[in-house]
Amino acid sequence: MENIIGKTIDNYRITSVLGRGGMGIVYKAYDTKLDRYVAIKLLNPSVYSKQGFVERFKREAKNQAKLSHPNIVTVYGFIEYSDLLGIVMEYVEGESLEKVIQRQGRFHLYDVIYILRQVLLGLGYAHSKGFVHRDIKPSNIILNKEGITKIMDFGISKSLFDKDVTQPGSKIGTIYYMSPEQIKGTDVTNRSDIYSIGCTVYEMLIGEPPFNYDNEFELMEAHLKKKAPRISDKLTNIPETLDHILQRMMEKNPLDRYGSCEEVFNDLAELEKLVTELTNSYFQQRKPITPKSKVLSTAAFVLIIFGLLALSWFVYNQVNTLLKSNKLDEFKKYNIQSLFSSSEDSEELPKVEKLNSNIKENLNAVIFLDSKNGFVLGDSGTVAATKDSGKTWLPIELGTKRTFHDAYFFQNGKSFIIGDSATLIYSRDFLKSFQTLSVNAAANYSFFRIKFIDKNVGFICGDKGLILRTEDGGFNWYKVETNSKDLLFDIGFADKSTGFAIGWNGEILKSNDRGNTWTSIEKVTDDYLKSIDFNKNGYGLIVGGGGTIIRTKDYGNSWEKNKIDIDGGLQKVQYISDDNVLALGVKGMLLFSNSKGETWQKVNTGVFSKLNSMTVNPSGHVFIVGTGGTILKFL
Repeated sequence: MENIIGKTIDNYRITSVLGRGGMGIVYKAYDTKLDRYVAIKLLNPSVYSKQGFVERFKREAKNQAKLSHPNIVTVYGFIEYSDLLGIVMEYVEGESLEKVIQRQGRFHLYDVIYILRQVLLGLGYAHSKGFVHRDIKPSNIILNKEGITKIMDFGISKSLFDKDVTQPGSKIGTIYYMSPEQIKGTDVTNRSDIYSIGCTVYEMLIGEPPFNYDNEFELMEAHLKKKAPRISDKLTNIPETLDHILQRMMEKNPLDRYGSCEEVFNDLAELEKLVTELTNSYFQQRKPITPKSKVLSTAAFVLIIFGLLALSWFVYNQVNTLLKSNKLDEFKKYNIQSLFSSSEDSEELPKVEKLNSNIKENLNAVIFLDSKNGFVLGDSGTVAATKDSGKTWLPIELGTKRTFHDAYFFQNGKSFIIGDSATLIYSRDFLKSFQTLSVNAAANYSFFRIKFIDKNVGFICGDKGLILRTEDGGFNWYKVETNSKDLLFDIGFADKSTGFAIGWNGEILKSNDRGNTWTSIEKVTDDYLKSIDFNKNGYGLIVGGGGTIIRTKDYGNSWEKNKIDIDGGLQKVQYISDDNVLALGVKGMLLFSNSKGETWQKVNTGVFSKLNSMTVNPSGHVFIVGTGGTILKFL
């Protein structure tokens, strides 16, 4: 294939090579029309002569384009140029599981649970739509910089309703992760994908697949006849539940395996509960550190940490890194309960409760109107309401499956919900009735945040540098010039006049005139910036990728950068009082500061979801939402 770096095909300017395979080459390209990066898989012309190959390649795009899920890489369309044929896909900035395993050897048990939950959600969705992936393996699962797991390459997937795609007798897949029925060339079902997931999880935990032979015949014989070694035979102190899950996923007879991803998900919840109980039992034995016993408490903390090593060999790796960093005094890990106790010496600690929402979609926002009435919203048009402080959640159907990113509710019932594809839904009675508003000035944009600074003036920010402003309470919106092309995630005001919008590539815009005009200020970082908040005394915080925290003490006139050593990015920051701040991240990460954001403590929430948003209701209860329908309540 000729070198096409620098060339423009249709509206895509090819910038670099992302990967190569027998089927072709995957390029990174810039979409000049929609101002975004994409990945383009170009078919190798040498395979064009193979009968049915081109049609199968086209079918790949059509199949995957039918799948719309946050844990599946999105397909945008075809390109055909000269003798080149390609698929245009979502560009995911991150690493495949294969590369992570190559770099660090294996994954921590917590990370495996966190990743597996997302894979099951994405693959379960595909199965429900009639598609089998047929090639699940570490190189086809990618983690983006926000900790979201995405399944790639449904290129050899098959619709369960399309009998002409692949007849019995053909072998498609990668042999280290291939199910026995694939090796035999018999019918492949969703249970075949479950077998491959089991092999993939095994490698994530151990560092090598369950059957690791150089000879292809031996590999096939092992998949057909040998039982995979138990994880507990290779690692000490592994819960029996994990052995049970993996053994069942990798049963030779498909009928002996889990029947669906949902079944695996349910058993995984039991494993997660067990690991959480082990973690909480450790943290609940610790008492808060008081100034008089700080040195002694720190020493005791180190001893307890070493005692915790017995839980698993993986924990040793992470704790050992932390001990060598000499950061224990400035970055301690506490149970969430201790943060909200009224006294450091209090023996009675408030509880953290994981609410049962019956929601599996990712949740992106939570709003409470008073101590009892609240709303959550998220992917695939998900909206749910509670009237009893989160004990029960009732779904609300708004007539669309688009992703909702944010909402704003006035006390008089006027409400706005925003999301992808210029979605703007208005209600005058807390969503009992609703209508979709058209925003002609931003018809091709996605909206990420909506905020009002008074009953009339409000703002929406979105992709491609978009800021919309309203002066009539949200009925009419007009586009404000920003001279930015970067995606803007959030907008916040330090006072009635001074506002900031933040986004991709460290973009920070500032307004000194109530949001009428916006100009870029000097960048403090190149990391993406996700959330901004101020207290009433001019202190402000911005959080984003790679643990970035940017702080101001003077209403945003100057900013200083800090960086917390954590995995993944921070998604949300919020002052819960003048001094106390919470910041949310991936893998259940929560940071707490009681010094206006100057110093931070790492918190164990006991969940493994990406935490996206939070709110504090009038009763002082903190609600947090995240991926997989996660809703947490701090009592």
